[in-house]
Amino acid sequence: VSKFYYLQVADWERTYQPNWKKLSVKQWASKVNNDNNFMVKKLAGKKMNAQVSELDLDIAMRTIKERFYVGIMGEMEESIKRFNIVMGIDETEGTTIKCMEEYFGHG
Repeated sequence: VSKFYYLQVADWERTYQPNWKKLSVKQWASKVNNDNNFMVKKLAGKKMNAQVSELDLDIAMRTIKERFYVGIMGEMEESIKRFNIVMGIDETEGTTIKCMEEYFGHG
């Protein structure tokens, strides 16, 4: 769905699609989108030429729930701190402090 909205406005992209503005998401998904469940296949570990099932969708959704973390651009510093916790990065370690200070302009 993000592809649908993004390519309606991304006039700098080679694949820009201003004509998609006339479509509903449902119309686009059923008549235009040719991804053939690309993300479900990738997340469920299926080959690209394979058919997908409800079970594959469940596996893909579980993969997202268990392995993906989302940050908020407007709260970047807080997001990075949360990522550090999830990845086990020690924020009291010298290089981590230096990196955070350089990136976020502290000190």
